[in-house]
Amino acid sequence: MKFSKTMLASAIALMGVSSTGLAVEKGDWLLHVRAINISPDDSTSALNVDGSNLAGTGVTVDDNNSLDISIGYMVTDNVAIELLADLSSKHDVNVFGLGGLDIPDGTQVVDTNVLPPTLFAQYHFNPKGKVRPYAGLGLNYTLFFNDDLTDGAVAALGASNLDIDSSFGMAGQFGIDFEMKNEWSFNIDVKYIQIDTEATFDSALGPVSVDIDINPWVIGVGFGRTF
Repeated sequence: MKFSKTMLASAIALMGVSSTGLAVEKGDWLLHVRAINISPDDSTSALNVDGSNLAGTGVTVDDNNSLDISIGYMVTDNVAIELLADLSSKHDVNVFGLGGLDIPDGTQVVDTNVLPPTLFAQYHFNPKGKVRPYAGLGLNYTLFFNDDLTDGAVAALGASNLDIDSSFGMAGQFGIDFEMKNEWSFNIDVKYIQIDTEATFDSALGPVSVDIDINPWVIGVGFGRTF
């Protein structure tokens, strides 16, 4: 996470920049489109198999890239409401700790699509400047869909009937708009989203469940437009 920490430090340093530019003000609409990397800061419980926890087991969630689209409205000159509408991203879920069953660590057992709409309340620190930092706090809902057990999970565990719970959680955000021309801006944005879920499936060993805290960092670079 060195990259994201460096960007956050740069953003804080730029808060003091007061050079004037085209003002963002009450009543404006803000559109952002970004390329993003979604990097889970994941942790997991042990696999629970037929009511018993298997010590040393768990799962990991791979990162992926996607497209981030958000639209915001300036309620005041400094305060905005933003709706984040990321396109879905696909993630692999891998198991570890099942060497006793001849299942190597890192074996992919699930792939799933993730859709995480998030509503943020933002504070814009320098709305009349050419460099416009902002911070946000929000509420996230995450839907898992097109989730499938891999052929490896079916063959090794006799897995079937996968279910992944939806998630509600908090989200934090920090970003900067750098003014360009004709109401356009260059944007850097970092988010941390709380995503906690439970995955369950049937297997030849009995019912299996695992709690997963995905909690991704979402780092985006793109462009903004003020209307």
